Amino acid sequence: MKVLVTGCAGFIGSHVAARLIKEGHEVMGVDDFDVYYSRSQKEKNLLPILLSPQFKLVEDNLSTMALIKVLKGMEAVVHLAAQPGVRGSWGASFHRYVTNNLQVTQKLLEESKGNKLKRFVYASSSSVYGDVGEVLNEEMMCRPRSPYGVTKLAAENLCQLYHQEYRMPTVSLRFFSVYGPGQRPDMAFNRFCHSILHDAAISIYGDGQQVRDFTYVDDVVETIAAALTVEEAVGQVVNVGGGSPTTLLEALALLEEISGKSCPKTFLERQKGDVMSTRADRTKLEGIFGTKPKTPLREGLARQWEWMQKFVQSEDEEQAIRAQAQPITGVDTEALAQAKADEKAGKKAARKAKAGKAGKETAAPAPEEAPKETPEA
Repeated sequence: MKVLVTGCAGFIGSHVAARLIKEGHEVMGVDDFDVYYSRSQKEKNLLPILLSPQFKLVEDNLSTMALIKVLKGMEAVVHLAAQPGVRGSWGASFHRYVTNNLQVTQKLLEESKGNKLKRFVYASSSSVYGDVGEVLNEEMMCRPRSPYGVTKLAAENLCQLYHQEYRMPTVSLRFFSVYGPGQRPDMAFNRFCHSILHDAAISIYGDGQQVRDFTYVDDVVETIAAALTVEEAVGQVVNVGGGSPTTLLEALALLEEISGKSCPKTFLERQKGDVMSTRADRTKLEGIFGTKPKTPLREGLARQWEWMQKFVQSEDEEQAIRAQAQPITGVDTEALAQAKADEKAGKKAARKAKAGKAGKETAAPAPEEAPKETPEA
């Protein structure tokens, strides 16, 4: 199958692309390497697949690019590209969330409706729920508590509309607190690992008693891959939770146990939009896909810790190299400018001479003069 993966250089996107290539699919990946976090990390995410003949990378912005060049010939779309972050969605930056989460999704749906896709998989979020219950199921009334959640829910509703009106084979998957190797630097476990590695205080928003249904990235990828082929998934909205509902402080204690280190904690004010509990009802997930999460929280955290150690070490080495690189000093700037001017003048003179020589060689020769007649005596 030929699959378009948007946001292919991101955390989940890079894992999805790798899995699909491993299964023999052809993947067209689109990513604009947004400055939300470092390009360096995204490039490292793609290293395992970048040279695969089954993978093609298009660096472009979905909101402005001509989608026809990436949708042509595609049999499925896995739409993971989005403007992430609950805390950053308030205030002046909201327009980025409207553009990247809502308008881009509508544009993709509109451009895809005539392509006879086998599947359009949309990455939604548990943030669409808000604080509507302790255990969250897909039939609940969604009341998002952040602008980010509002845009994700609106885009999810668009997918449902295009399924109803154009029979598009859409599937919306609501991800719950995804973690693992490659996790974004703004997310909790990445920040915790980073602080532990640098013996720095760990910042916690609120009292740390918030419950999150942590979901290992491989379990999310497994569901996305299944959504491409399972017919019962078409037209559905499905929770993708990891079965590991745990408070933030309990998860942090587990991470400290794995790392063998402990750090001081700094408790900050609860951020607007943060909810107290996101615990997924997995009844629909298991009924449609017949799968259960395979990665317990301890095992998943151990894998992320191992990855973070290598990643932070490579980042620190790169920074040390840049810090040690000293600029050349003592250069006579006037002499350097004169040398450049002389070089430029020399090249100009050489071009002029060459042009003159070429002109003489191509010029027609002058006709010979007829011999003068000598008058007879």
